[in-house]
Amino acid sequence: MFEEIDRVLDEFVGEEIAYPLPKIVTSNISREVEKIIKSFNINELLKKRDYIRRRLIESKLLKKIPKYTGYTPCLLALDTGFTSPPLELTGGRLIVIIRSHIFQNCRLHSSYNKSDTVGFIKFTDKTEFIATPLSKIYEREFIRKVLKDKLNGKIDVDIIVLDGELFPRTPPGYRARSTRGDSVIMRMYDKIVHLTDEILELADKTDTALIGIVKRSYGRDIMIRLLESGLTINDKALATFILEPMEWISLGTYGDISRSLKEYMDKYRDVIPKRQLRSLRERQYWIEAVIEKSVQAINIRIGVYKANNPTFFSIATKIEFWSSNYLFDEHLISYISSITGINGVPHPIDLVDAMSMVKPDLLHIIQQQLFSELVKSIKDRELALSIAGITNPEKMYKIGFK
Repeated sequence: MFEEIDRVLDEFVGEEIAYPLPKIVTSNISREVEKIIKSFNINELLKKRDYIRRRLIESKLLKKIPKYTGYTPCLLALDTGFTSPPLELTGGRLIVIIRSHIFQNCRLHSSYNKSDTVGFIKFTDKTEFIATPLSKIYEREFIRKVLKDKLNGKIDVDIIVLDGELFPRTPPGYRARSTRGDSVIMRMYDKIVHLTDEILELADKTDTALIGIVKRSYGRDIMIRLLESGLTINDKALATFILEPMEWISLGTYGDISRSLKEYMDKYRDVIPKRQLRSLRERQYWIEAVIEKSVQAINIRIGVYKANNPTFFSIATKIEFWSSNYLFDEHLISYISSITGINGVPHPIDLVDAMSMVKPDLLHIIQQQLFSELVKSIKDRELALSIAGITNPEKMYKIGFK
């Protein structure tokens, strides 16, 4: 364990030199550029651009996005935001989670608002890392409710788009067979996988498409699917470099990725650096554990597209999507591409992303209300302050104190 920690520290710290701030631009950045060129094997990438495109076309992975036909589905977009890190209080951590949604082109039942933002508050003296899985649970429970209502004829949504992955990301050590001894965090991720399986089954029954917009994408599935070695650049960066507008790369299902990972490691076992091989194995174990737990997740598909609309940095967009009708895939890509804006994500996702931000003044109100309610309940102001006071007063400005 400690050897692994030392290795990571050596990689990121090493023999660092501290520079005055004005000099950091000319000295430190130049050094980081050299690292980028070396780690991404840039010279090889420049040589291989046309070759990779040709291989993708020959493998029928690179495709043209069909022209948008005017399809206007009822769309639900949702996102969650949360305090990261949580607000550190003297007695523990205060976690605030905001979930926002909007409906577009929909006729809604009276129980739904066209757009809405709701909040959840959790106080804990344990791990701060529950915020991420907890936000995913709240998000997927809402999707389950919508799909159950559709099944019962109360709503008619065609596409559900969420900000983030559709295929659950579980931490190292996650196992398909849970036990009583599992930590709270592992049980929460187990809940996410179970919810995902349930919403995929409901989506199948109700003929609803699900799409996850993966903004932070550092996987290298393109090269793995091609069984090509020599490049370590991630999918989003590689697709941004090689795709033309109105093109997309279909990477298949997570079942395809799992099989390709095994073939890739078998083929290059003797030449892959140990660190990279370990990372690939961890990815395969994670995918296999989720697939074993969720019967439906194996059919979640992965794609990377470049919209026709101009985007900042001409960026490609990576998505995970699920549809009961695979013939619908290209129409789905065509529609999502048509509503992708300058930030490289579908416009409704931009809206819910802004709506779900946890703002400093809200944190201020919540902390003050928590303190006030504690005083009322325990009848002791000093004890209430000892629990709900802010651990780092010097950072009070971050939660709206002037």
